Amino acid sequence: MADVLLLNGAPAALDALRRALRGAAAGGAVHALRPARDWAELSALAATVAVGAAFVDPYHGGAFAAAEIRRLRARYPALELVAYTDFVARPVGDTFHLALLGVRGVVAQGGRDEAALLARCLEDTLGWTPLEALVERLGEVLPASIHRWLEPVLRSPVEPRTVCELARRAGCSARTLRRTLSAAGLPSPEQLLAWRRLLHAARLLEDAERSVESVARALEFSSGAALRRSLRALTGLRPTELAAQGGLRLLAARFLAACGDGDSEPAGRVPRPPRPVAGG
Repeated sequence: MADVLLLNGAPAALDALRRALRGAAAGGAVHALRPARDWAELSALAATVAVGAAFVDPYHGGAFAAAEIRRLRARYPALELVAYTDFVARPVGDTFHLALLGVRGVVAQGGRDEAALLARCLEDTLGWTPLEALVERLGEVLPASIHRWLEPVLRSPVEPRTVCELARRAGCSARTLRRTLSAAGLPSPEQLLAWRRLLHAARLLEDAERSVESVARALEFSSGAALRRSLRALTGLRPTELAAQGGLRLLAARFLAACGDGDSEPAGRVPRPPRPVAGG
């Protein structure tokens, strides 16, 4: 599950994105839509929830909002931006400018392919995270019977929440799950859930405007101190030390090592795909 933000005052845009999200839910992905009234509220939401993507009208408020978009990209680099508005009578060069600002996609509101492009942008922005390389590598390390259910678990920031829920994802009892993981030389169910939340925490902590406390709230830790304790227990690191030594890349390498991948490189890059611009 991820949070999808929307900054577009047109009721038709809200309805279209809701329909696109229902389509994603039919495919098994459930996301929460959170509309914002202005750029300030959008920024505030981005700082407090486990955001996946934001669909924004770059002309919200009147003029082309280059400064607001640039500010969002600087504050929340993990936030994927999609420009979603009516581009009729807008300068042709604006779409190129949006790409330079780091906007991942462009969807023309009311365009012929609007529904398909919204679905594609949701798939592109929420289907890929910096954890994707980790998930793919685990497919080479783990038995297929484990990777099949662990893959969607790692992609979800907060679900499942308990060992019993994790066992249901695996299609077995909690006792059988413990035996299966132990036999495969993998972390315990409790440790897997802790690693999953810390991996998402490391991604969010890359956003300069997020405090440890705000990341803890987004990922349902009881407090910032609880997040710090969990990180310290698994890695021996504090959040500032994690950031200084590689952040998500380091944590992904540590997790791979805990899963028996002796070839993981702490300094290795987590590759990201190109940023396609979808037009309509």
